[in-house]
Order: sequence, then C-alpha cells, then structure tokens
Amino acid sequence: MAVRHDRKVSILDIMGPVMVGPSSSHTAGTARLGRVAREILDEDPVEVRFFLHPPLAATYRGHGSDFALVGGAIGLNVDDPRIPEAIRIAEQMGVEIEFAEEDLGDVHPNTVRIEIKGKTKEAEIVGSSIGGGVIEVFRINGFQTRFKGDSPSLLLFYRDRPGMISEVTRIIAEERINIASLYCSRKQRGKDAFMEIDVDSPLAREGLERIRAVPDVGEAKYLDRIT
Repeated sequence: MAVRHDRKVSILDIMGPVMVGPSSSHTAGTARLGRVAREILDEDPVEVRFFLHPPLAATYRGHGSDFALVGGAIGLNVDDPRIPEAIRIAEQMGVEIEFAEEDLGDVHPNTVRIEIKGKTKEAEIVGSSIGGGVIEVFRINGFQTRFKGDSPSLLLFYRDRPGMISEVTRIIAEERINIASLYCSRKQRGKDAFMEIDVDSPLAREGLERIRAVPDVGEAKYLDRIT
C-alpha cells in the first residue's frame, strides 16, 4: 500500500526533535512508533514483536532503532536518557522482545509492524519513521488510518451504522473541543469500523466516558500527543 507524504514541513522538522541519538529517523521516529503501540495497548507489555521492512532490517542495530523501538514500547519518551538501555530494562521487566524482517509492501524504507501484548490486551500497528522524528501510522489493529501522534487523538472502534459520526462529534463539540481532522475506515459495511479524531485540546475523562457510552461503541481510547 502506497503512503502519501503530503504534510507541510515546519522549522521544527528541519531542526529536528529533542531526542536521544544517533538519528532522528532511525531513533526518534522509531521510539515514537514504539510509544504509539504502548499507548494503544494501554497496559504494561509482556511481549513485543517488531517486523521490520527490509531496508530498516538492514540498518536497525547500527542506527539504534532496536533500543529506540523497545524504549518506546515500554513507555519511554524520545528524550529519555534511558533509551539506550531500553533492551536491558525490558528484560528486567520480563518483557519478551523479538525482531524479524518482513516485506511490508510499497512503503517508506523505515517502516515497522509492531505486535504488542499485555496480560489482558493486545494491539498491532504499522507505521513509518519518515525523518526528523516524524511518524505516520497507517494501520491500527487492522484498520487503515493516518495517525501522526502530533496532537491529542481519540481512537474509536465501533459497529458501523448511520449517525455514529454525528453522535461522537456532537459530544466533542459539547465538551467545547475543536476537531482538527477526522478519519474513518471499516472492514465491511455494517460491521467493524474505526474512527480517528485529532483534536486541538485534551479530552477530559468525562467526555471520554460519554463517548464510551454511545451505543455500538466497542472501545474508545484517548491518546495525548506522543512525545
């Protein structure tokens, strides 16, 4: 699947993120991808498997992508000085780690599929580190998306039906929160569907609980900006 890279470039993209080195694309971005997987799982991981696109698989150890991915997956921020020790820390936590190569198709060279499991939950993402610490996650738990982690976001898994989008966006409006972007995908009409809503300000617990109470919502996750 081809992924478009049509985002605008800011001065922060040129200067690069505050991070633990050596590389913004191989370390900062991959750490953020690992962190996305951890936040979607929403509990401590016990097992994480990283399936690296061949170009990334050829360079990940030399560029520090291995400890960056693991650091993010166990919940460390990009600028955490413990990132280089992340694999050892994961072992101390009892987290099983595995790296493998997998052809992920027509994607950015620095693309990885992450399977992460906790004691009660599991999650999967596929995403790319496209430079300057910037990421693009284009699949979450089997659904197409366009998650970048640069703003607070609501991830909603639900049964596809008329009116669902309007019900959810009405609640967000009543919480006096502005929607920056909205993306929906589904596997089959009237079946499982997914909605990503990026917002300009944090969503309070009360608002999230109201959304979770909407009929046919299976799961609703709120993610702060991924750092």
